[in-house]
Parts: sequence; C-alpha cells; structure tokens
Amino acid sequence: MSNVRTLFNVYRANFEMPTPKKGIKGSLYAAFGLIAFTCIMLPCCLIVGYITYIMSLALMVEQHTINALLSEVHIISAFSMIFSMLVVFNVLFFSSDREHMVTLPLSHWQLLSAKFWHTYMAESIMEFMVLFAMFIGHFVAAAQSYGIGTALGPVQILSALIGTLVTPLLPLAYCTILSLLLITILKKVRNIKVFYHMSTVLLLVFVAIFLLSFRGMGGVNVNNYMDSLAGGENLFLKLCNILFFTVPLLGKAIGSGDLLSLLLYLLGNAVVVGIMLFLGYLLYQEGLYTAGALGTRKSKVDTDKLKLNSTSVFSSYIRKEIKVLLRTRAYASNCFYINLLWPVGVIILFSLSKNNENIQRFLQLYHEGYARAALILLLVIIFTAFVASALNSLSSTAFTREGAHVDLIKYIPVPYETQLYAKAAVALIVTYPALVLTVIIASFYVGWSVPWTLYYCALALCALILSIVIGMSMDSAAPFTLWDDEYSALRGNLNSFFNMAVIMVLAIFVCGITFLLFELTPLRILPLHLLILIFLFVLDILAVIFGKKIILKNMEELY
Repeated sequence: MSNVRTLFNVYRANFEMPTPKKGIKGSLYAAFGLIAFTCIMLPCCLIVGYITYIMSLALMVEQHTINALLSEVHIISAFSMIFSMLVVFNVLFFSSDREHMVTLPLSHWQLLSAKFWHTYMAESIMEFMVLFAMFIGHFVAAAQSYGIGTALGPVQILSALIGTLVTPLLPLAYCTILSLLLITILKKVRNIKVFYHMSTVLLLVFVAIFLLSFRGMGGVNVNNYMDSLAGGENLFLKLCNILFFTVPLLGKAIGSGDLLSLLLYLLGNAVVVGIMLFLGYLLYQEGLYTAGALGTRKSKVDTDKLKLNSTSVFSSYIRKEIKVLLRTRAYASNCFYINLLWPVGVIILFSLSKNNENIQRFLQLYHEGYARAALILLLVIIFTAFVASALNSLSSTAFTREGAHVDLIKYIPVPYETQLYAKAAVALIVTYPALVLTVIIASFYVGWSVPWTLYYCALALCALILSIVIGMSMDSAAPFTLWDDEYSALRGNLNSFFNMAVIMVLAIFVCGITFLLFELTPLRILPLHLLILIFLFVLDILAVIFGKKIILKNMEELY
C-alpha cells in the first residue's frame, strides 16, 4: 500500500497547475479563484440545494418521499459515468507516463490503484460539493415536514457525509471496469475508435431512458416528472436503482436512519471496487501492451477537405491550429464539436416545448410587442454569446495547447502579432458559425425578421470578441504547459475555469446594465437594443487595444 500511496502523491503533485503566487499576476489569480468560487461553484451548489429542497418538499406528502433525492443522485452518477469514460481510459492506457511507469519495480495492480484513486480525487471535487448541497436541501425539507429531531438523526447525518465522499466511486469504478474490458476486446478488433464512441453511446442510452420515463404522460415537463416520482413509476429511477444499486441503500439510510442500509451501502461500493481491482490484476498489464500497439497508430483527419489553402504565414498558422484541434480527440470533442451544443440545444428546446403553454404564451406576447419578452430574448442572446467562448476553452487554452513546446512561440520565424491574431481568428472561426446557426434556428422558431436576425448575429459577434480577448489574456499570463496528455491540458488548466467565472461575471454585468436601463430609464426597447450593441462595440475596441498589448507582453515573457 505504501507504493500506491507514493504513486498517488506523485500524480497529485503533477496534476496541479502552477499559478503565479507573487506580484500582480499572483494577486490576479487569487482574485480569479475567489470569483470562480463565488460565481460558479457556490451559486451552482445553492441552486442544486434549492431544487432538491423544492422537489423533496413536494414529495413529503407522498409515499415515495426519498425519490426526489434518489433521482438527482442518479442523474449526477449518470453524468459522472458519461464524462469520466474518456478520462479514465486516457489516464489508464494513453497517458504519456505509460512507458516510464511500466519499467518501474511496481506491480501493475499498484499502478492501476494509484491512477484510479488520483482520478477519483481529481474528478470529484465539484461533485462532492453538489452532492453535499443536495443532502442539505433534502434535510431542510425533511426538517420542515417532520421536525429536526426526526430528520437529523446521527445516522442520517453520518450517511449524508459518507455519501458525499463515496457516491462518485461507483460510476468511476464502472468506467474503469468498462475500460479494462474494452481494451481486451480492442486487442482483437484493433480499432480504438470503438472505445472513443463509448461515452457517446452511454449519453444516448441515459437520455433515451430519461425521455422514455415520460412516455404516455403527455410531454416532457417538470410536473409529469414529479408525478412519476411521486408514484414510484419513473423508468429512469427504476433502472438507475438497479445500475447504481448502492444509491437506494444510501437513500434509505438518509431517509429513515437505518444503520444496516448504511453498512450495506459501504459494502456494495467496496465489492464493486474490489471487482475492479481484481479485473485490473488480471487484465491491466495486457491492456497496457495493447494500448502501446494501438497508440502507434495515429488518428488521421482529412483536413484537406476544409480547403485551408495556405497563401501566407497567417493562413498557414491558422491551418496548423485547426489541424491540431481536429486531429486531437480531446480538443476535437471539447473545443470543436462542443459548439454544436448551441444549435442542437435550441432545436431540442423548441421541439420539446412546442406544446408548452408557457413558452407559447411567451412567444405570443413577443409578437404582440410586449417589451419585457423582447428584453428576455436580448438577455439570453447576450449571455449565450459570452459563455460560448468560455465553454469551448479555445481562447483560454490558446497557449496551453502548445504544451512543453510553448517556447517555440518565441523562436519560430513568425511575429508575435501574427501568432496572436491567428490564435484569436481560430477561436472566432470555430465558435462564431455555431452562434450564427443558433440565431438563425431561433429566428425560425421565434419568427424574427431578417434585420433582427442580423442584429442578433452582430450582437453575438461583439460579445464573442470580448470573451476571446479575455480568455487569451488570461492564458498567455500563465499557460499550463507541463500537462500529461491533452485531456489533462483541458481538465487541469485553471485558466479555463477562471475564464468561465470572469466571463459569467461580465455577462451578468452586461445583462444587469441592460435590465437597469430598461427599468430605470425612459428608453424604449428598440433604442435599448441599439445602445447595447454600441456599448459592446466600444468595449471590443478597448479590449482589442489594451488586450493586444497585454498578450504581446505576456508572449515575450514566456519561458
């Protein structure tokens, strides 16, 4: 066990991104951390806790009082399993330390154990906070309904604390087991793409089960979902109770204070982790050899179809950046294809809500000229345009993606200014078309005229440019270059997390100004739209002027 503990400490130290501690940059990063906590993590936990409180309170009068909490824990577990699949597989079989570690006098079981526990800690921090907020929300509802003495017994409190730390284990153990089995199968099929589609398959399966839960209920909405939970007939809940079989035991321990259920919950998780370690003992060494053989086969993407003909140094640099994004699975999925979330999300939203009375009433008010309806749409477009750039991490990893070769920025025969513009152009080229498509799709459902569609496209462009400048300024100040693999470059890069927090604050600030101008001034809705566009345009000019100077200075100071 000492070897496992030592390896775990080594992985933990290497995972942490070094950040400036002193001077102006140190103060800025401390401020970024505070903003990230107060503007992302804390609000997220408060919202989740409040939702759990409302759902639990609504079901307290029903027989299945714990089902609200169970359904939320199952949703968290399902998402954890979906998004951990690629991470686990990459950490176990395709990390850059694979060739070095297998030569050490360590058993492969110890190597697997250290990687598993490190991944568990690295991937579960936010999940711990969300789970804790869920349990708090449930306890508040239970105390309000049954009294503090009944709801907050010692076993209930202990169960919630243990559940906060142990719940993420089961999905991660499942991912590890699937990875071990898949790599064994891949030894014969010799096609690594089979695995990389596994997380997509899991996502589709869970979404299909969730949607099937509303079959015969007249539509997908909150009321139908709560009715199915109250009756104990929700298909998603039933199947997840089987898949994540320890969660109902935890729910019973929290709901009724049953100590035996808590012990069985711990035993069930221990058994699954034991099975995972046993399979690792049997399959991990052979899987590493298979991964070594598969790893020599480079993924090839036919980027020539993109017609990126190089006619200048600038266009050549753009071509290089786009090829890196498309040919690297981590970047392709997290930076490139994630932009499809916006147009696809709009289609799903309007398709599922076509019979929703509230949505239809809102659209009717908008077409009747109700100013507040137009204001709400304006605020949604502004917020989405800001967040889109932060979500795909293109600007906040512009320099991090260079990795250990970041010093080449200083030595290749390309001016700093040209490299800066090329990196910014790539973020714009990849992100903006998805936003334009989103606006066009929304205009089809909402019924915007062509001038209004063009206006919202211009508004999205202004917000996007501002977001790109901020993201590149942050990443150039302290790029995370000592990453183990491309997934680590995205997961371990605090610049992406801090950038999301800063962008959200900026988006809320702009939306707040828009709302206050509407409420406190005699401006009508049309002049307000024009004023906000001019305001963002002026901010863009200032950001480009001063941001360019900051980024160029940071590039000169890169090591």
